[in-house]
Amino acid sequence: MHCRTDGTTAGHLVGNQRRVRQEFMTHQMAAPSTEIRELLQATIERFVAPGGSITQIEPVPIAAGLSGDVPERFQIVVRGGDATRSEVTTRLVVKPASLVERKTLAHLLREGVGHIPFNHTRDLVSDQPRLLCMQDLGDQNRPYSLDPITPDLQRAEADAWAGIHAANLGRRDELAWLPLTSRAYFYGMIERQFFRPNWERAKADPTFVARFGDHIDEVDHVATRIVDDMVAIHDEENSLTLVHTDVNPGNVRLLGGKPYVIDWGTAHYGAFYIDIPHHFDTVERALIHHAALARRGIAIPEREYVERFRVAARYTGLRYIWWTLDGWQTDRSLDTWVGHYLRMIRM
Repeated sequence: MHCRTDGTTAGHLVGNQRRVRQEFMTHQMAAPSTEIRELLQATIERFVAPGGSITQIEPVPIAAGLSGDVPERFQIVVRGGDATRSEVTTRLVVKPASLVERKTLAHLLREGVGHIPFNHTRDLVSDQPRLLCMQDLGDQNRPYSLDPITPDLQRAEADAWAGIHAANLGRRDELAWLPLTSRAYFYGMIERQFFRPNWERAKADPTFVARFGDHIDEVDHVATRIVDDMVAIHDEENSLTLVHTDVNPGNVRLLGGKPYVIDWGTAHYGAFYIDIPHHFDTVERALIHHAALARRGIAIPEREYVERFRVAARYTGLRYIWWTLDGWQTDRSLDTWVGHYLRMIRM
């Protein structure tokens, strides 16, 4: 779902998230190109059936990517390379991916942290988008923040994030190809891309002011400080790791009850707190991630963790309220979502 690595984004949460998630890209049902067939074959040999060969490829509809990606899904019949020559059926997804996404997924696969799709690309050098082939994780997304979620799933997701964060903590030299969550990054996200333009338009609407006016001054105050506050956390350096930066339900797929994180095109090197508040939106929920870090030897005093989580929650509220402000003008049912992000901003 997302933005480019320079901090800009395509409108991945445009309008009603649920509606966008359910729109299907059926126009790409053509037979795969030679390049895609060769990539599918290489992925099959690496992960599904060593020595196997593809006997049949069938395009299958796939949900549109909220990041503007144009993925293609294929159902593939593979004849095994062993003595039995038995056939198996599997599904793979192919999409154009940025260099950061390709390198991030390749790195996480080598690290063996789990909770990502197996993946293969033939190009880990070019700055241009190149094809990436991945395990098909299906279409079931993690529940939205306002939807019920089981304690077991929340613990599993916290464990997934803690595993990724802990495995890459303090490894800047090895991950020098990742962009930093710098001051320019935070300023761009808040003041240029997401919050400020939409917030100023909302404040100019008398109907919005009548409904949410009691919160405007406090939100304005938080917004004037949030870039400095996030930079201060980054400058501490003790929480810097590989981060996704755009955690949302469309980027966490569930397969067999296990969460998998996808769409790594917005990956950066930054404080892990940035990845937590959108899905762990209260202190109580965030402490599940805190405990998962501790199990991996990352012991952070609870008070210190909570203070930094609250800052990241305020940033997350500012970062994501934009789509509710945009949609509220025509859909008053988004009242609840506006209130949700206002609560985070005031945390």
